[in-house]
Amino acid sequence: MDQETWKLVLAYVAEKERNGGRNLEVELLEQDLKDWAGNDPDRLEQLEQALHLWEDTATLHEDHSWQESFATIKQQLEPAKTRTIKKLNWLTMASAAAITGALVFFVFKNQKQQPVSESAITWITEKAAAGKIINILLPDSSEIWLNAGSSISFPKNLKHAAIRTVKLNGEAFFKVKRDPAHPFVVRSQNIQTRVLGTSFNIRAWKNNQPEVTVLTGKVAVSRDSAGKQSVAVHLLPNQQAFYDLKSNRLRCQNVEDAQASVDWRVGKMYFDKTPMEEVFQTISRKYAVKIISDQSFDSCELTAKFNNVSISEVLRTLALTFNIHYTINKQTIYIKGGKCN
Repeated sequence: MDQETWKLVLAYVAEKERNGGRNLEVELLEQDLKDWAGNDPDRLEQLEQALHLWEDTATLHEDHSWQESFATIKQQLEPAKTRTIKKLNWLTMASAAAITGALVFFVFKNQKQQPVSESAITWITEKAAAGKIINILLPDSSEIWLNAGSSISFPKNLKHAAIRTVKLNGEAFFKVKRDPAHPFVVRSQNIQTRVLGTSFNIRAWKNNQPEVTVLTGKVAVSRDSAGKQSVAVHLLPNQQAFYDLKSNRLRCQNVEDAQASVDWRVGKMYFDKTPMEEVFQTISRKYAVKIISDQSFDSCELTAKFNNVSISEVLRTLALTFNIHYTINKQTIYIKGGKCN
């Protein structure tokens, strides 16, 4: 991306920040960027990375490490003229310009890293079999604990990628290696999670409500629909974001103890008014069993805690709670009868 295009990116993000949204100039600048990118996959990738880096650096109010670098960048930009429609007053936009300076610093720093289209990336996939929890050390030294029945995919060149992107199906706990110049992104079901370095848990099983719980650091979560991200919500420790499948909205809430969200690593199971279909799925993954019932439990919910107990103990609790009868044949559990309380 040449110098003039970077100035165009600067003008676009700063004008958008200054006006808190869209106006005629923002739309014109956006069209200029679209015209520059066209259908070129390399240019589209560069533009996406630049805008993502803007989003990430815009949240780093407590980190002033970029200020010294911005001073040099600003000297290069001050003599430059912007669009003839309106000259942007960079010096009066201290917040937007300073953060945008961080964007330029990070992007210029990584210009030598040539973007690669996703189709050309070599992806590595790790899977945790039913009944197994595995620990994975990524090429960038980030650690992942993958819950039973889950899978994670990451690029072979993750360590050198401008944006460290991984794809999750299921549930995982992340301890991300801090690297402000290279954001870490997790794509999972309907949500996208962006961090610079922190620890958090993502629960994103197919057809279930995905959720992100933060243990340390700061996390940005956005709704991902057909590759388009919503405005990100920012989470701090003991906060959680979840995607409400009924309203198609991303919601946030505080949690008493975020540590409880990762107790599955030591065999614990927590259910809080959890639909029985989801309970059966969790039991099936944890104990590597298949559950067959002669009736539907769609209207039933379970609230219970299991502290690394045997499958027999879990089934006894379900039998007492829902008045069911069960038999076990190898790895298959047959459930008969039962009613909701």
